[in-house]
Amino acid sequence: MTRRILITGASRGIGRACALWLAQSEAAHLLLLGRDAQALASVAEAVRQAGGTAEFRVVDVTDRSAMAALSGSVGALDGLVAAAGISGMTPVDRDSDAFFDEIVAADLTGPWNTVRACLPAMGPGGRMVLVSSVLGRFGVPGYGAYCAAKHGLIGLAKALALELIDRGIVVNAVAPGWVDTDMAQTGIRQIAAATGQTEAQFRAQAEAAVPVKRFFQPEEIAQGIGWLLSPANTMQVGQCLNLDGGVVQS
Repeated sequence: MTRRILITGASRGIGRACALWLAQSEAAHLLLLGRDAQALASVAEAVRQAGGTAEFRVVDVTDRSAMAALSGSVGALDGLVAAAGISGMTPVDRDSDAFFDEIVAADLTGPWNTVRACLPAMGPGGRMVLVSSVLGRFGVPGYGAYCAAKHGLIGLAKALALELIDRGIVVNAVAPGWVDTDMAQTGIRQIAAATGQTEAQFRAQAEAAVPVKRFFQPEEIAQGIGWLLSPANTMQVGQCLNLDGGVVQS
């Protein structure tokens, strides 16, 4: 039976990689959500070429009314990947308030809106994965909003897991480390500028801090998410799967 899985942030990065992995691995039907219609259409076509089927909706996960309206039109769902998010620096001693609110809205409230919209469409056997970050495990100077949101997302996954397990719905999170995405490149550029390094110097420093000494590809993260989405995963409930090459070991 073909599973129907909704993915937010599906136009690029980890969300896109998840769509392609699920198409390749199980010929899933993907409901792709994002803000860029052209990029979503491209991902939908790539999904079809990879063996799956796809439809897409242009919607902003921070728009609670739009997400609520989506609820009645997605049909039955077997899985959810909440991958939409943004990042950036919000130093506490600068004019960071508006950007702080924007990041928390996208990275924490957005997944909440997504779960609320999808829950009526999901029954026993459903799987939800919320995409956090290693910055949900520790702090980084200047990244207060992102760290706060990603820490909060892990807490949200734990609470939802206990709330929904009696309905047969399994909720988990993942915490990727450095992944080669546009978002990561922006982070490298910002941190390098803030610390007086070149981008190459900071990347080398960041890679050296990872036990396996490298960044990761979105496809690698997608496979970890795919495991948590799998019906074969019957034991991991309310967990945060670290996908970081050994940076966090708890």
